[in-house]
Amino acid sequence: MNHLVLIFFLVFFALIGCKKEKDESNSLEALVSRFLVRNLLSSSINSELPSNLSVAVPRSIRKPSSGLGASVRKVPKSIKSIISSKGIAQDTFDYGFTGQAFLTEGTSIVSEILRDSKRDLVLVSGAYGAAKSNPGVCIPGGTSTVRITQTMENEFLTGIERLGLSPEEARGELVSLQNEGILPFIGQAVPTPAMVYRTLSNNEYDVEIEYSFAESIGTPQPCPANNRFQKSIKFKSDKTKIFSSITRSLKVFGISLSVEASITYISQEGKKDKAILNIKQVTTGSGSTDKSTTRFTFEECENDTNSNANNCVTLSYSNVYDTTAGDKITTSVKGKSNDFGGYVTTEYIDNANQEEYYLEETYNANGDTEYFAVDYYDIATPANDDYEELGYFDYDIYGQFYETGANAYQFEWDAFVDFVIALPGGNIGVDAGFIEYDAYVIMPNGVDPNTYPDEYIGWGEFFNNVNSGGPVYYIDFYGTADQIPSADVYRYFIDSNGNEQYTLVGNTVVQI
Repeated sequence: MNHLVLIFFLVFFALIGCKKEKDESNSLEALVSRFLVRNLLSSSINSELPSNLSVAVPRSIRKPSSGLGASVRKVPKSIKSIISSKGIAQDTFDYGFTGQAFLTEGTSIVSEILRDSKRDLVLVSGAYGAAKSNPGVCIPGGTSTVRITQTMENEFLTGIERLGLSPEEARGELVSLQNEGILPFIGQAVPTPAMVYRTLSNNEYDVEIEYSFAESIGTPQPCPANNRFQKSIKFKSDKTKIFSSITRSLKVFGISLSVEASITYISQEGKKDKAILNIKQVTTGSGSTDKSTTRFTFEECENDTNSNANNCVTLSYSNVYDTTAGDKITTSVKGKSNDFGGYVTTEYIDNANQEEYYLEETYNANGDTEYFAVDYYDIATPANDDYEELGYFDYDIYGQFYETGANAYQFEWDAFVDFVIALPGGNIGVDAGFIEYDAYVIMPNGVDPNTYPDEYIGWGEFFNNVNSGGPVYYIDFYGTADQIPSADVYRYFIDSNGNEQYTLVGNTVVQI
């Protein structure tokens, strides 16, 4: 990656740190403690609001604990810029370029969105009735005051634990966030946020709540003059689909960083809960703009959350890094993880530099790699192709995460779809700038994503890489079968100004 993105990682990861401890999150004492907290104490969140906004994160791909000094992973624009001295696998590993590291970056964004989500829901609950009684009207911050109780602090702890931390780590994170003024202390009187309640008429969500806090949690936040709030939650009344989003901006050393992230949480009776993280990052400085988009989907391994032992998830991570020069570097990670470890495969494709990396790895509860294999292809100079393995693939431990075949690491959707016109075709993968990579969203009929970008019911990507043997693509369809015949397909991309753009294409989808 170029220096702009490296600066982003330096700044972003300076805010978080890493401390590895023995995993005791599933000891008898911890299990009993969590049972008591979750089942014997009444919730401080209004029953009409969702209580969780995402699938729980496994410890093995958790966000590092904060306030302890961060370890920064430096990923170059071209891995070939690494001076090889120890072998292709060791050099790649020493540079921190692993699938597990990509997943940890994804969960760090999840944590940024959700670390204070329980606080938000508790405080939104304090003025929920007033906002609901006046739909479409902003209720100023401080309309009500919430005095923090032990039950509320327990809610905060439960939310932090769901980010992959043990009870001990969660307690440490809580204290850190309280000292930073992000989370309140027991007994503290906190003003409710500035917020607006809206009923929605579309088929995807029934309710939207937008809200903002002041920089100091103890200061009431006025209604925003431009009607733009910091955070948003949309949800169906039965809470089977929940959308939450956050926007963060930062400027340092003349470099502007903008991150927009959202999580769509789908929880239906008798089906596996899943969460879809969507991240857009724009880095601007020195007359150039680099863009990065990420989709990170993780789905519980069991239909019943209570039976989903050790927070097991099937996962898929996809990142596209788009440089000012128009080069697109794609990274895809797939696999399965739980609290005690996981197995993932990674594909890193850089067509501009004519190189491809295929990684395979296992890692334990602390995220430490135990097996790492690199299959490298130099398209311009095949004589440089290389393969190397480090460690040992212990099938007795990691075989539970290993899947092969056409259905490997496939998610459970209500319906599966394919394009009516074979790809490349139907305006997908055929236009200038989109031949090697293209992305698309599926929308309910008549819903324009340029106006309602959060209403998508499907997402997918098209690849035509040098060494892929031909075009490949996938579609994840989040909607229901009755939406398929009239669904619209839009190309998705980020323009030179860093804005999301959607263009209706000539292709449509059909159920398969």
